[in-house]
Amino acid sequence: MHRRYAVLLILLSGILAGALALYGRSFEPLTGDLTRIGWRSENDFGWTKPKEHFEPLAAALGSLDQHYDLVAIGDSFTGESPWHPGTTWPHYLAHDTGLKVAIFDSDDDLLGQLLASDRFQTDPPAVVIYEIVERNFVPDHRSAAGDACPTPPDPKVALTPGPPTAPPVPVTRLTARPWTDWPVSYAAAYLTQNLKRWVVGHESTNSVELDLTRGGLFSSRADRELLVYGEDFNKLGWTEADWRGAACNLLRLQAWVEANGRTLFLAMVAPDKLTTYGPYLAAEKFRGISRLDVLAEYPALNLVRFDHGFDPAAHVDLYLPNDTHWSTVGHRLAAKLVERELARKGVLPAGVVAKR
Repeated sequence: MHRRYAVLLILLSGILAGALALYGRSFEPLTGDLTRIGWRSENDFGWTKPKEHFEPLAAALGSLDQHYDLVAIGDSFTGESPWHPGTTWPHYLAHDTGLKVAIFDSDDDLLGQLLASDRFQTDPPAVVIYEIVERNFVPDHRSAAGDACPTPPDPKVALTPGPPTAPPVPVTRLTARPWTDWPVSYAAAYLTQNLKRWVVGHESTNSVELDLTRGGLFSSRADRELLVYGEDFNKLGWTEADWRGAACNLLRLQAWVEANGRTLFLAMVAPDKLTTYGPYLAAEKFRGISRLDVLAEYPALNLVRFDHGFDPAAHVDLYLPNDTHWSTVGHRLAAKLVERELARKGVLPAGVVAKR
């Protein structure tokens, strides 16, 4: 009798495992951070329009002992991704300008290390572009009572663009699994996590799904749904004084970089996904909660502006539908905004890179 039960149990387990393997195989491979952490399906949120990347890379991975025309320092909106190389905005900047552009990750006080390096002291870059994503802006740039809010004079620098680099090449998203991939454990976890979400009646991960008032903003199948990172809501707790204090902190950073009189500083606060798609949210309480507009009230701050021309309604997949980051559509546009500001500052000749 016990042997019969054991055989039956093994048989049922085999049937269950086989069913889960078939179910798991129906899912397209994970590529987005929001689908991965939220146990969501790439079948619903994966992008379908081709993207692109630079191969070979147009910008260089920065080294403190090398000279560069422009240096880009930032978080994952700027840094080189080992999973998606050649996709961030510094590569488009290098391609468009033909200049020597370096990428540095902002972790481990890389900006401080750059400014203290022998190369910066003797042969500094003409421009340092510092990027930080909006959700980390206030926490990483707080001001204390009495901290100065300087108005540093800009150094006069000019660069001559070179010929553009090799253009980016198209990339498509992998939608089929290799025949050896039968993800039983993933299918079981997917079912468990989504059952938990349904039972508790609210989001239990850091990947939040919101309804949109219109479709067509993404090339994904679920184009009337928006996935955002849970920390995008952090700004709900920030006061106007917090925003202004962070703006002054950026000005102090600008004064520090420009103290040599030979390097121009540009700040880039990358709007998070919740901010950019805010006008199209069905939940009105989450519209207009960003105060990035405050930064424009500080004319001494050299700022890459995203409030004009960075419109998701004009560019399908401005951000990746399955991810918290820009797609290459967004990165290309961000590079153009940087170039526009550099031309306005007289660093680049007006109209040259705009044609590329």
